[in-house]
Amino acid sequence: MIPEKMKWLSRGVRRPVLAICWGIFLGGVLCPSGPLSAAKPTDPDVQRMIKAGLKFLHSPDATKGLREKEGSEILMAYAVFKVDHVPADPVVVRGIHHAQAFSNLGVSKMRGRTYANYEMAVSIILLAEVDAIKYEGEIRRLRDMFLSGQRSHGGYGYYTEQQGDISQTQYVMLALWTLAKNDFEIPQNVVVGVSRFFMLTQAPNGGWGYKGNVAPSLSARVPQDNRISPTLTMGGAGSLLISGELFGHWSLGQDGDGMKDLPLALRPVRKDMDKIRKAAEKAGLTENAILSRVVQADRWLDNPSSDFKYRDYYKIYTQERFESFLEIASGKVEPEPAWYNQGVNDLRSKQAPSGGWGIVDKYNMGSQHNDEPGVATAFAVLFLIRSTKKSIATVSQGTMRGGHSIPKDTTEIRMEGGQVKGKQVAGAIDGLLGLLEADGADELDAKSIPDDLKLAEDPEERRKQLDRLIRLVRGSQSYQARRVAARVLGQSGELKVVPALIFALSDPDTKVKRFARDGLRFISRRFDGFEMPDKPNEQEMRAAQQAWREWYLSLDPGYVFLDEGA
Repeated sequence: MIPEKMKWLSRGVRRPVLAICWGIFLGGVLCPSGPLSAAKPTDPDVQRMIKAGLKFLHSPDATKGLREKEGSEILMAYAVFKVDHVPADPVVVRGIHHAQAFSNLGVSKMRGRTYANYEMAVSIILLAEVDAIKYEGEIRRLRDMFLSGQRSHGGYGYYTEQQGDISQTQYVMLALWTLAKNDFEIPQNVVVGVSRFFMLTQAPNGGWGYKGNVAPSLSARVPQDNRISPTLTMGGAGSLLISGELFGHWSLGQDGDGMKDLPLALRPVRKDMDKIRKAAEKAGLTENAILSRVVQADRWLDNPSSDFKYRDYYKIYTQERFESFLEIASGKVEPEPAWYNQGVNDLRSKQAPSGGWGIVDKYNMGSQHNDEPGVATAFAVLFLIRSTKKSIATVSQGTMRGGHSIPKDTTEIRMEGGQVKGKQVAGAIDGLLGLLEADGADELDAKSIPDDLKLAEDPEERRKQLDRLIRLVRGSQSYQARRVAARVLGQSGELKVVPALIFALSDPDTKVKRFARDGLRFISRRFDGFEMPDKPNEQEMRAAQQAWREWYLSLDPGYVFLDEGA
């Protein structure tokens, strides 16, 4: 039940939160004008902007002038992967390489880097998004380095000073959420400490500044520095909303936006959730305490008393994260919110012909507040695709970790000379999955793979197998693995696999397309299948994908398609 003080969040139209004003022109601030049109990430015009932005991120111009090259390229890789989900993309590969290198630096060398906390946070987020199982070792090393840097006040900052930094600590909170949702252990005192830091550094007017002056207790407020800004206020309030979700005060299972079906296997064990909630409440981090701070911050955002500039494009990604978690806490979701429409309108007017943003030319008249074009474009793309909303949907749909801790025992089934040998019935599908997930899956002889593969009857084992198959059909570089996955998913009769099969309709392999199409027809009992032919052209394939999406949304109107428009 939403507390009384949060009912204001259910009002019909939320504020546009602050249009982005760009530079100084003829002595005044230049802001886009004109009526706002309703927009969402799948609109053709927004998709055009996203695709142009991706093209820029793949160009040499995107890596020019980067102050911190490695961390910036990791951010660019995350934006690219979040759209296309292709691990082999050269921009993604470069980002993964940097993240792996960071994981091997060790604490002393990592702390010698100016932006170490940002770099470790975005490295964790990228590696977990691409494959949290494959990069588990790197993520654990980054986590351990990360956790060791927490200050006594609970916050994080530059390693040359003790004062906590709101900007850095909000990225720490995002990384902690990513770790928790991927089943990586985090000491409860760390999350509690970070959350208290945000509570203790909120200004009396409800905003947050750049460097946090820590109050002596939660009942006290102390003045903050003169750099209180909408960006940092959304960062502080958004971090508290994330902590509330981690403490179980509100959850991804609330009604609204298709988030009510979070599989039980992905939720914390009840006793563990109760334990962290009790620890949070003991520290004063009750549901009401957190929400009251968010309400105060939101009221300040409605009427900001400061126009301190803090990185325009960084701001819009912070805003998207804040608004996305606010939807979870309030249970109120607007399909085409005013703040998103405003952001799209602003970004449309500032995108250069190259596809990039943050380029100081006639399209961006003046200073861009320290966002280099590659970084600015990555933030713009993440905003346009509603990246945080997609991450939340990924967790609620049970596809984030995709089978962590599932043993890949292949003793029951093996490959000899391209032939699948051994036990080839229902119980052996885990063994076959192990082969398909390994290198060399394309060498499997398709004729030796049985047509009557059966999923486990035990609901928990079946769910794990489906998750592994979904990961294969979405991300395997082996056409053979994708073929088997699409075929078995299509035969499962499970409604939950429909989004993965819709994605597979765009597979470069014709047989994968066909297995996906036939599986959708079987599951839906729509045997005409929206008339997609055996060898569809691009237009026919896209039309079929859209038709299947609309069919699925008629059953689950709040579902968020993670690959829509790809």
